[in-house]
Amino acid sequence: MDRLKVLWFIVILGNIYDVVISAIAWRYGAMEINQTLIDLGLWYGNTSFFAVMEAFVGVKLILIVGVYWFLKLFEKLGVSKYEWLGLVPFTIVTIFVLIYDTYNFVMHLF
Repeated sequence: MDRLKVLWFIVILGNIYDVVISAIAWRYGAMEINQTLIDLGLWYGNTSFFAVMEAFVGVKLILIVGVYWFLKLFEKLGVSKYEWLGLVPFTIVTIFVLIYDTYNFVMHLF
């Protein structure tokens, strides 16, 4: 597998993991640390959990589509050989978010 496919694999599976672990954590009350919940309204109890999950999945889809079109700029500029370098920052942020979410989830369980 080439570098670009590995990085896409990490970003996509990482975002799926983030949605799943966040949904589980929110059900156990570990939501005071997640800024996305505060912005989407679940913190104050005036929005249903399902509506917040729909919005959260929508935000993730918009992120992935935005990254995809950002990487298409590399092809338009004729440097598609280095397209994987454009995905590295998103992969690093994804890995950081996964570590942070998992750590906070585990700390709130115990």
